[in-house]
Amino acid sequence: MQEILDNTKDDLYDEEWKVIVSTKGEYQLSKIQARIVMQAIARKEKAVVFKTFTILIPFIAEFYRVRRFLKDAVQLTERAGEAEYKPIDPVKFAKWKKEIYKKIGGK
Repeated sequence: MQEILDNTKDDLYDEEWKVIVSTKGEYQLSKIQARIVMQAIARKEKAVVFKTFTILIPFIAEFYRVRRFLKDAVQLTERAGEAEYKPIDPVKFAKWKKEIYKKIGGK
């Protein structure tokens, strides 16, 4: 029990988490991705967007830790290492969009 409460030892471990949604989709997540999903649930957000997949919070049927292991002892899938998607700055996007439309002859 003390080991769980000791955050210094927590840095030595990585975790594999699983999210199962009501559409029968399954997602393998790393510890960091699981924390992002937990925060989204706590903030009552509707979705968490990663680079190649999105988890819709209202459709989560199960969310649990599969295993805990020492870092670098197990190789998780590439998808489990993706960072959360950060949208482009709206000002930058508007400028970029304007330039693209100009090049293709649009408005």
